[in-house]
Amino acid sequence: MSPRTPSQLEVIRQQKIRLIYDVALELFATHGYASTSVSMIARRAGISKGLMYNYFESKEELLRRIVMGGFQQFLGLLKVENERNVKKEEIINFIDENIRLLKRDYNYYKMYFSLTFQPEVFNLLKEEVMQYFMGVMNILVSYYAKRGVPSPLVKARFLFAVFDGIAVHYISDVESFPLDESRDLLIELL
Repeated sequence: MSPRTPSQLEVIRQQKIRLIYDVALELFATHGYASTSVSMIARRAGISKGLMYNYFESKEELLRRIVMGGFQQFLGLLKVENERNVKKEEIINFIDENIRLLKRDYNYYKMYFSLTFQPEVFNLLKEEVMQYFMGVMNILVSYYAKRGVPSPLVKARFLFAVFDGIAVHYISDVESFPLDESRDLLIELL
């Protein structure tokens, strides 16, 4: 058997990183961040604890990469041609894409919302999360301001709060929560 090439080694490395990431996300979503140990993650991933530290400096770094990866994806869903003239269709598309993501990445959202209720954990990430959040918030504020809505920041925060509530209820009751109907009511708020 010939030695692996650098590109083959990189593929293996990326596969291990993805495996650890996916296992940690599932365990954080199921057991919570504080109750999930590095040993649990390594055991479930079928790797040694030491190997995990080759890929991630700490459990906190792993959490940070999971959460921020989700936020980068979230922010990437808001596609606007002109931030000074945001179109309603662009906001609707953003909402629809987030609902698609909510359905697809159930564990991510379960983990994320559980973190928001754990201040000691969420504070580790709050500054970074707020940077992404404010980027989207500023676009929504611009959208509402252009339409002459009084207190556009309040309206934008309210829209986010409603969406968060929809997401939490959906995660709590995937089988019977009326997600599509809730989406339609959310669009009416625009």
